[in-house]
Amino acid sequence: MVELVGSPSGLELDARQTVAKIEQKALQLSALLRELDNHPVLFEPGLRDELDDVLDQLGCRIAATRALEQRQASLLAD
Repeated sequence: MVELVGSPSGLELDARQTVAKIEQKALQLSALLRELDNHPVLFEPGLRDELDDVLDQLGCRIAATRALEQRQASLLAD
């Protein structure tokens, strides 16, 4: 897990790095799901739904982290 630490000016950089890491993981998971669509594999019931839920959670985290980054940038600008 990545934590946001440091000075207020360092927080903006840390937030961007966190967003980039989350987006990278989301893209990797999305590519895996596309591969599964192209070459179906039998899963236990509900596993595919769990994978979709993980993508949804990642999307929420990306949105929340971006909002935090924008808020921090706004505070620094004032």
